[in-house]
Amino acid sequence: MIAGASGIAAATSSAAAPGAANLSEPQLKRIPYQSPRTGKEREYFVYLPRGFAQRKDWPVMLFLHGDGERGDAKAELDYVLIHGPLSEAWFQKRDLPFVIISPQLDKFSRGEIPYIKNRTPAQIPKRLADGVPPRQDERNARTDVTLGGLPANNQLRDAPLGPPEGWSEMDAEVMAMVDNTIRDFKGDPKRVYVTGLSYGGFGTWFFGSKYPQRFAAMAPVVGYGYPEQAVAIAAAKLPVWCFAGGRDPSVPPQYFFAAMNELEKLGGVENRFTIEADLGHFTWVRVYGGEDLYAWLLTHSR
Repeated sequence: MIAGASGIAAATSSAAAPGAANLSEPQLKRIPYQSPRTGKEREYFVYLPRGFAQRKDWPVMLFLHGDGERGDAKAELDYVLIHGPLSEAWFQKRDLPFVIISPQLDKFSRGEIPYIKNRTPAQIPKRLADGVPPRQDERNARTDVTLGGLPANNQLRDAPLGPPEGWSEMDAEVMAMVDNTIRDFKGDPKRVYVTGLSYGGFGTWFFGSKYPQRFAAMAPVVGYGYPEQAVAIAAAKLPVWCFAGGRDPSVPPQYFFAAMNELEKLGGVENRFTIEADLGHFTWVRVYGGEDLYAWLLTHSR
């Protein structure tokens, strides 16, 4: 652990200091909107942390889910709660000191993919009146791929927007959610962060590179970027902490080096790259279940 655990604890306790016993309880709000991309009425989640009512401004986190959590953003919206920081805050009842925005990516043509088609609501955790549900076991994030060093592979597919029918499809409405959350839920425009897993990791690179002045830091998890995206990120001095799984068969770590090396070559920006060598694609279980990422985000402001 870095000095992150104490950092996030300090941020939370400072928010809770005056009249801690009377802090407002966390809330999970469904915000309706009209989608310009799909033409349909949809919703997205906004999580308000403990003590929201007692503070004037809050760090804002935009969280982008992975491919398996797509849906109609109505009856299927709860699927975005399965993984990530919103799951940690809502089900595990962690006092993460962020207003969290969690939109849902439309299925588009991907609804027949088995892990989407065959999912059931039983996979969605439940917030318990007492205690918390069991977390995913980190051991399930491993695969049979052996540990070992891997050479870089710069033959990247799907540049520059990432895999097909990804978060770039819903660009305008996602950024409108950020603007509305800052306005309506006391968000601090200088402390807006973007993070996401898998498809959402690619989405993090997309939004970070297209709107680098809007974010104070970005953290893509098991989703790589492209060298052309690194140019805008470096120019804006947008800090990056990228994560990959050493045993990930879906998004192998070899493909991450191109953008990370470009960031380093361009210079002038803090960039971290962590490979969880013993984990596979579900590396996010460890990343979002820990403390370090949240503490690191909170050290950055525009």
